[in-house]
Amino acid sequence: MNVFVCAVLAFSLQLLPSFTVFAKESKPKIPIILPDWADQSTPLLGNEPVYIVPRIQTRLKRFLKNRANPVAAVMLVSVKTGEVLAMVQGDDPSNWGGHHNTNLHPNFPAASLFKTVVAAATLETMDFDSLEKDTLDGGCARVSPKGHWMRNDIKGRKFRINLRRAYGSSCNGFFARLAINEIGLGPILNMAEKFGWADKPVDADFTIPVSPMSAPNPKTSSAHQVGEFAAGFGYVGLSVAHASWQMLAIANAGYAKPLKLFQNSDDDAYPGPIPHIQLFSKETADELLSIMDATVLGGTASSSFRRRGFRKIRSQIGGKTGTLTGYYPKGVTTWFAGVYPLEKPEVVVASVVVLKDLWHVKASGLAAEAVKAYLDDKKSANLAKSKQKKTLKN
Repeated sequence: MNVFVCAVLAFSLQLLPSFTVFAKESKPKIPIILPDWADQSTPLLGNEPVYIVPRIQTRLKRFLKNRANPVAAVMLVSVKTGEVLAMVQGDDPSNWGGHHNTNLHPNFPAASLFKTVVAAATLETMDFDSLEKDTLDGGCARVSPKGHWMRNDIKGRKFRINLRRAYGSSCNGFFARLAINEIGLGPILNMAEKFGWADKPVDADFTIPVSPMSAPNPKTSSAHQVGEFAAGFGYVGLSVAHASWQMLAIANAGYAKPLKLFQNSDDDAYPGPIPHIQLFSKETADELLSIMDATVLGGTASSSFRRRGFRKIRSQIGGKTGTLTGYYPKGVTTWFAGVYPLEKPEVVVASVVVLKDLWHVKASGLAAEAVKAYLDDKKSANLAKSKQKKTLKN
């Protein structure tokens, strides 16, 4: 398995030990450990109200604690408003050398979540039907230096797949071939910049460290190096907050929307959000949503959503998984970033879980629990409103 080597010191920022409200030209920094909001109807951070839903937050904290409290993080964000409904982490970052709340740690290897960038670049620059039956051959071939994955029309090869199936099954050879034989490195790097890499900060009302990326040199890199980069094996870092922002743009027809944690973030005390910018076309966003269900229905996250309690949502949710060995923190990094529901999206979810010798949950299972917690809280709120209406009528 390829490993993610992090050049992290240049991207590490030491957080203040307590929450501080900064001047208008800066943004608040999130403390490394958030308060316990279990008994608060209106959760506060530094005396400022936040959009966190305590019941969801507490449930997810308990979920991780009951599963050995691994290095993990999950965020749940409203599609319509960008409001952060949950921001939960597992193990204390100080135990593994982290300098930020785990949701803000920018050096988790992006792994196959980067395939979403390649898919978006393909859809944006080519007349490419993601559902066409036999798009490329090679299937899920390993991206080896010998280059077998680049060959066309090999005698006896019958395995040809489309973008939807390749995305859901995270087929490395398919995405490497897209980069080399179809779109080239340039459009991928341009799309990566739109997705928040290339030293571009993610728009939010709190500080999010920049996710690092070391891209192949177009003049000196081999086809194998470019192919590995497109397949998700490049030196690309990503935080859960950044992944949430990316999914938020896909769910909003390609428009970037700021993440909002503080209820007064539009007031004079905080920097206002930048105008919404369209990162890619609505057609591309719609195509991405249309292929995300393959990950859950028969792809790399299917086992998590077949489990009892999650089966009712598996036909409505979609996303992308990623798995790659990382060194900061050490272990196998697993990802899930997705949208619920795919039709008329309400929330986006992004989660990361680092697996060590023994593991109790992967990122896709944590994301499934987050969406289930959201739906249960929504159901409880609707029942409370219904009872209130009946009481007023009586």
